[in-house]
Order: sequence, then structure tokens, then C-alpha cells
Amino acid sequence: MDKISIKIDVSKIDKSMITHRTFKTKDGKEVTVREIALDIVPVKEAKLLKEGDTYQLWKTHFVTIPQTKEERENKIKSPILGDGIMFKNKDVPQGELSPDISPDDIPF
Repeated sequence: MDKISIKIDVSKIDKSMITHRTFKTKDGKEVTVREIALDIVPVKEAKLLKEGDTYQLWKTHFVTIPQTKEERENKIKSPILGDGIMFKNKDVPQGELSPDISPDDIPF
């Protein structure tokens, strides 16, 4: 299984980006959560960070705050808050189908 782990430098988070949302649970209890929206974006080209006998660690993504339409139009860069690292097991072939699955069975 491939897994992406992210680490975020919380000192880079603007506290005004944290929102509060209140909702009722199924049992009627009112709950308020504090949350922040983040985007995890794939990098153009993955970078090998570390390699062992049986594994590789790749930088594959970065974490940022979503931009508004106006910020995108004005080409304002969002701060990069962290990175996404993917662990790949060298012993497991990547991109191969299980013998039980035929490519004809895949609907896309």
C-alpha cells in the first residue's frame, strides 16, 4: 500500500484562516469545531528523498491554503505550509494488476 504522510509547519498558518462551524449530531448534541481548509497539491516531478534496502521516500506533494479566484487572477502565491511524503515499498511492484483482475474489467 502506498501512503502519503504530510507534515505542516503550524507557525505558517494565519490564525484568521481558522473557521468555526457548529452542527448537531445525530443524537441532537450541538458541536462546534475549529477547522482550516488546506489543499494537498502534487508536485510536477517527484523527488527521491531517501532510499533504503526495501523502501523509498519520495516528496510527491505540498500543502498550501486554498486561493480565492481574485488571488489566482492576481497571481498571488499561497504559502507552502508543508510537504507530502510518499513511502514506496521496493518489494511490491508498482502499477501492476492483481492476477485476479483483467484490464477489461476496469470501467475506465
